[in-house]
Amino acid sequence: MEDLNLEETQVMEVVDENDPPKKDKPKEKKKKKLSKTGVMIFRVILILSIATAAYSGFQLYKGLKDYRESENSYTALATETKAETESVVEEETGVTYEYDKANFTALAEINPDVAGWLSLKGTVINYPVVQGTDNDYYLEHLFTRETNHTGCIFIDYRNAKDFSDRNTAMYAHHMRNGSMFAELEGYRTQEYYEEHKELILQTPDALYLIQPFSGLLSDGYTEYVQFDFPTDESFMTYVNDLKAKSTFNSDVEITPNDKIVTMSTCRYDVTNGRYAVFGKLVKIG
Repeated sequence: MEDLNLEETQVMEVVDENDPPKKDKPKEKKKKKLSKTGVMIFRVILILSIATAAYSGFQLYKGLKDYRESENSYTALATETKAETESVVEEETGVTYEYDKANFTALAEINPDVAGWLSLKGTVINYPVVQGTDNDYYLEHLFTRETNHTGCIFIDYRNAKDFSDRNTAMYAHHMRNGSMFAELEGYRTQEYYEEHKELILQTPDALYLIQPFSGLLSDGYTEYVQFDFPTDESFMTYVNDLKAKSTFNSDVEITPNDKIVTMSTCRYDVTNGRYAVFGKLVKIG
């Protein structure tokens, strides 16, 4: 019987299957320190981020503040300068129109630039209309001349103040809170047009209906407002072109003897977009 050499004997290690596997010790990662330049860049980025957030917050606060001040100002103005509710019968159709007559004497005392009062029943459009010496001032000033980015509805400075031109243009902001001319974008649909076929325009000397006949999608790079018409044919060509490009269909008829009004505002679905509603000016009363 051979002697067993314990030194040469292979000893088998019994491994329990339930024992967890042995893991190698993870190597300690060396922490990298930012260089002085990296620290400086980090601090600059942090300061810029804080500054941007603060500026955005301030702009939001200022915007909401302007909206509130504008709404309060125009609401008070409509109340204080409303003379009385009147009715007038349109001779050709026999339709009776009720409107809140504006007190232009009181309005002129507040701002002599007043030219009219525009309203669209069932909407927020119930504002005074002014005319300045340029097309910039009333983009950033209320009727009371207070600085406010809501602005005011104003007539193009190249037009006659009394709407006696063949085409009188009015401009106003499309405010994101729905004020000023934001409501005009409703005319991009036929349904809206069917429910809002007439606006009422008061001036110190007359009362008018504005009957929309075209809604035009355009931009700030295109000359879509035309004032000069050398001939009746050029005027009718302009009108017919507007009708052909309109966002809604209208049965309003325009003749060479008619006057029209352009109401223009911004739109946000394209860069520097514009939307304009064109209407026939009809004197009533």
